[in-house]
Amino acid sequence: MEELDLLKKDWKKQEANQPKLSYNDIDKMIWKKSSSLVKWIFYVSLFELGIGVAIVALVLLVQPDLLSDTTMPAWLNWFCYLSSAVVFYFIYKFFMNYKKISTTSSIKDLMKSIITTRKTVKHYVIYSLSVIAFTVCIAVPTGFIEGSGGMEKFSAEANLTQYLLLAVVTIFVACLVVLVFYGIYYLLYGLLTKRLKHNYKELKQLKS
Repeated sequence: MEELDLLKKDWKKQEANQPKLSYNDIDKMIWKKSSSLVKWIFYVSLFELGIGVAIVALVLLVQPDLLSDTTMPAWLNWFCYLSSAVVFYFIYKFFMNYKKISTTSSIKDLMKSIITTRKTVKHYVIYSLSVIAFTVCIAVPTGFIEGSGGMEKFSAEANLTQYLLLAVVTIFVACLVVLVFYGIYYLLYGLLTKRLKHNYKELKQLKS
């Protein structure tokens, strides 16, 4: 019993020596962590854009005739321009979320900023995966038809079974590519947004 009493006294001494954090200190810690996470989301989006620009530049270096290719449908050009504009819009949103969360001074505003950031990331991932799926669904049949001698030859020689096979292969490849990119986006954005969600829960507990 004497040893147990000594241990209890020792624990009390250790607790007394430990620094006690106030609610304001905890708020500041969560604010700093959240701001850092949103900043990293913005940096990751810039890095992703840089990779995309580098890939496009590399393709144009290998095949410079693509810029003057008149066989490309006009709607596909517009789709590329629109997709680029949407990506820049999301990067702007990531930056504004970071700027807003960096200047937030109240728990309520901080919680709103965290929710907004998580929604922006969710919408961006859904949009990116949709574009990837659409691109694969266009690229796979186009590549197969071009390899078969062109659309006219393929239409003249192909039967219903070949059309169904091409559709199945296209859907399979699209699902596979989307799954791979979903894993990449989860590593890039999912882990960051999960930590933001954890911060939100901590703030909610403090507020209640």
